[in-house]
Amino acid sequence: MTSQSGPSPMDYAVALTGAHPELSSPDPALSAVVVGYINSQSNPLYNLGTSISQQGPATVSGGWATLVQAGTLGTSPVYQYNLSATTLNAAGPLIQGTLQLVKQDNALENKLWAVQAGSSGSYQPVTPPLAGYTWTANQFDAQYGMAIVSLSVNTQTLEVQAVLENVYPAFYSVYVEFLDENGAMLRPDNWTSRLPQNSPLETETMKFAGLLAPTLMIEGMQAGASAITIGFTAPSGTASVRWTFGTLGALGWNAVASPLPWLVSAVLGYAVPWIMKSAGNFTTPDWYNSLTTDVKVLNELMGAAAALTQAQSAQEAIDQLSASIGTLLFGGSLPNLLKKLRNAYDDNALIQAAQGINWPLSGFASTLQTGVVSGIVETLSVPAVFSQTTSMQLIVSSAVQVVPDPRHGAWPLTAVRYELHWQGNGQSRSATDEMQGLWTESPLAADFANVPREACVTAAITVYDSAGAVVGQGTAQGTAAVPLVLTLSEAASTASDGYRPAMQLAYDPQTGYSWQPAASMGTATLANLDCSNVGTHLCQLTGLSLNVADNTLLFGWRASGTQASPCSAGGSSGQQLYRLEAISISSNPGIALNPPSCGFYTFTTLAAGDEASDNLFFDTRTAPFALRDMKLGEAGAFEFPTGRSRGYLTLSTVSDLAVHPAGFAAAVSASANMLQIVQLSDQPVADAAAPGPYAIGGTGTRAGLLQQPVAVEVAPDGGLLVLEAGNRRLQAFDIYGNNYNYFGSSPCLTLRQDASVHYLDLAVDGGGRLYVLSYKGSGAQTSDYSLDVYDADGTLLSTTVNVNAAKIAVDAWNNLYASGYSLVQGAGGDVSPVIGVWTPTATT
Repeated sequence: MTSQSGPSPMDYAVALTGAHPELSSPDPALSAVVVGYINSQSNPLYNLGTSISQQGPATVSGGWATLVQAGTLGTSPVYQYNLSATTLNAAGPLIQGTLQLVKQDNALENKLWAVQAGSSGSYQPVTPPLAGYTWTANQFDAQYGMAIVSLSVNTQTLEVQAVLENVYPAFYSVYVEFLDENGAMLRPDNWTSRLPQNSPLETETMKFAGLLAPTLMIEGMQAGASAITIGFTAPSGTASVRWTFGTLGALGWNAVASPLPWLVSAVLGYAVPWIMKSAGNFTTPDWYNSLTTDVKVLNELMGAAAALTQAQSAQEAIDQLSASIGTLLFGGSLPNLLKKLRNAYDDNALIQAAQGINWPLSGFASTLQTGVVSGIVETLSVPAVFSQTTSMQLIVSSAVQVVPDPRHGAWPLTAVRYELHWQGNGQSRSATDEMQGLWTESPLAADFANVPREACVTAAITVYDSAGAVVGQGTAQGTAAVPLVLTLSEAASTASDGYRPAMQLAYDPQTGYSWQPAASMGTATLANLDCSNVGTHLCQLTGLSLNVADNTLLFGWRASGTQASPCSAGGSSGQQLYRLEAISISSNPGIALNPPSCGFYTFTTLAAGDEASDNLFFDTRTAPFALRDMKLGEAGAFEFPTGRSRGYLTLSTVSDLAVHPAGFAAAVSASANMLQIVQLSDQPVADAAAPGPYAIGGTGTRAGLLQQPVAVEVAPDGGLLVLEAGNRRLQAFDIYGNNYNYFGSSPCLTLRQDASVHYLDLAVDGGGRLYVLSYKGSGAQTSDYSLDVYDADGTLLSTTVNVNAAKIAVDAWNNLYASGYSLVQGAGGDVSPVIGVWTPTATT
């Protein structure tokens, strides 16, 4: 690589592109496949090669790369080639395109990319537990490449042992903190540090437990161990352990947990395999795997990682490592590692390899330059740090209580029997008993034993009269550690054989808002949308969401001719503005009426959670695009706060937004082909401190990729279901963005593949039934619109035509709410979209 007759600019272009950590491998067969994909992209390859040629040769003063001496081997100087900013910019499109091609190649799965298997339940108790421990649990949720394979605790000695795996090609740091029963942090005074003396990489309460190496593969090499065991003794008074994992995530930075994974991954994960690739003659990963477990090598790497504590971001870490990695290896900082390398390779091979020793990190840098992390790069798309808290006591009884309908204040007079069905952790149980109408003891109660405390659980009750007719129903969901409280709703819907329009929201100046009988949603369709600023026109329906706990329906739209003023200074009433509103779904819609106090010029939408406090509106007035709390339950105009939020998205517009009961928000963008998930803060925090998203997607047809995602909903088992208009399917993810098999043995359910069908929205009820809204052709006629209802297993149950709506939501008793394509008059001359209610057609 050093002579004038050596590699051409095109050779360098191929080499530095193939150095990206998720493309590179010392295995010549895998390298050949990647080179083929690089060469197939003639335009970006030509552009990069031309850029290298035009900048001139690499010299100590510049060119397409700058030669920097990193050390000496014997009497020979060792140089690394630091790529210019121009070269990095030119390499970006070629690297991104190659990543997309490689990750569509199923033959490279578990070699250059991996799909982490998700799970839909909670952890399970293992019987009998591991010897010496009180209990052992397994089947924990996988997170960002990492999974707790099993966890064992001795509740007497407070010994803890975790078996961990990591399917992503990067090293993770593992830290633990100890909390008492009130959540207060404990200081483990008797802890023996596992880091070099006086290391800044742990605190008085946050202790380093170990390194989690890749356990599947890295750089195309099979890992030496399929799992890693970490054990310790918790201090007295520990009620739970908070596990914190440091990663290579590009969003965020933690000065304690982030340096180790970056330093170790950069050196052991990428620089050493680059040397192996450059030297050639690779046969097996045995030598490499022995290196990753060498105690002396790991100790000196952990000591060197302290130099990264001054970094403020992943970008700064990459820049610092890229500049210094050659010096680390060949300048005397890592003598044990260098000795191992010199025993395996001659000095000439090492000197040749050193020239591109920082190119893997430069590949990462090219991915970060746009400022938006693409989900196609696994190791960068995860959070910089993530945590998981495990209780020292994991198994509980799930308690369920049922109270009468608050509108009645008593049980149905005709009630003679109830059936209570409980689901959680992959199990279904039931309780049945007689009732005595009004005189039935309140509340009804049941306990379901031996359930993981953090398991998502659901319960549903049905009350019957003497003829077997349903006179009341109710559902609730939550976690096993917190009692479920079901509120009965009388006269619940009967079995469905399609849907019929029942009523619409109406307004009268004398009596206010009410539900009135309706035989249709009117004749308006997609063709009636008009984004003009002249006159009164509906332009867009942005969202419809139901908060069952608060009996409140939230909806959003964009229209002109409204009475509201812009929320921002300047502008005037009457222009196209984004609006948000909420109403009660009870017999009196006005008791929870929240009309919009103002309108937005920029996109906004909203999503309801399971509680009155878990509701969000998406604020794109300024970046970052914040997810802010909305207050529901009491009448009064909406207020739109600024400055504090629960999280943010990097998308400026979304097709749908959903709130997950476990404290997450999920959004999809049809234009970006992306699903973003945010683990929300418990309370609103300053915008600058709000948690950011992780991205899933990229355009494609295989599981894990997306094409025109238009809707996202929370499934009863706690998963996320995404409706893809482009792929005409539903796809299931867990809350960490992993696919899981929701539809039998597949994460996907194929819908009608008619090319004329355009999918609009998705709703899911408490029983797992799926409601899919679509239209055919141009959508200009009401008969173009259809509502397909599928059973939880994907069986089509019914199709209802003339459901001319844009957004839908379904309540726990199968009533369907829909926002249509026309405007109705409201208070003060204001307008809002028509809201209709459809009920199941009774089976005779």
